Amino acid sequence: MLGQNNILAKIFIGNGCVKMKDKLKTWHFGIDNDKLVNLVLSGKKTATTSLYDEDDIPIIGEESILIFDNEKKACLTKTKKVIITEFKNINEELSSLEGEGTYEEWKKSHIEYFKTIIPNFNDNTKVIFEVFEVLEKFF
Repeated sequence: MLGQNNILAKIFIGNGCVKMKDKLKTWHFGIDNDKLVNLVLSGKKTATTSLYDEDDIPIIGEESILIFDNEKKACLTKTKKVIITEFKNINEELSSLEGEGTYEEWKKSHIEYFKTIIPNFNDNTKVIFEVFEVLEKFF
């Protein structure tokens, strides 16, 4: 997850009163954000991979808000699973959860992107693989 900010979220209590919840992080994808947000909203993308040394480690059960490039809120997400491993261990089954084409396409695009951040990125670089679910869409 890249580009995390904090915003306040509201929860509605049974009697109609509004109580402020803890600040929720907002996040977006590092590249092709709007395209990937739309994959999330369509249900095709339920995971993301990020660099271990560059991003916060998500917490299972944590809720956050995925945003479009224009900062408009897209949806509320909840982290279901977190795998910290070397890039080479993200297999075809896991990568398919990202909904970004074939395993070869996914791998190529991630290597190219990660090398823009860490020039010596390789198969042994640690990554964070996060599986999430959409709890609510905001439109």
